[in-house]
Amino acid sequence: MGQVKEKMIEDEQNADIEDFLKEVVEREEIDGVALGIAKQVLDKGVKSMSEKQKNVIDNYIKFYIKDIECDRCLNGNVSVLTDYIFIKENGLCPMCNYDKEKFMAE
Repeated sequence: MGQVKEKMIEDEQNADIEDFLKEVVEREEIDGVALGIAKQVLDKGVKSMSEKQKNVIDNYIKFYIKDIECDRCLNGNVSVLTDYIFIKENGLCPMCNYDKEKFMAE
């Protein structure tokens, strides 16, 4: 894989983590050390984390998404971390929710 593509993928992954952390901070679903690290990431970016901090955030994300599953696609349509927040609230991922609403409107 080329360096440009690797950089693009890394940037997408970092943006995904930042979007997720922004949401859980706003919803007050994160606390303690993880909250402090999340605020750092939102202020300075993912690359500002040390390896220990990255492990804390990785573990927080794994724990957060562990038991969250779309009732319809079983997470087959999940493409970003914020989809798990949507599923937690709605029982469906954004794609399945869209399909359901579209079907109900017909």
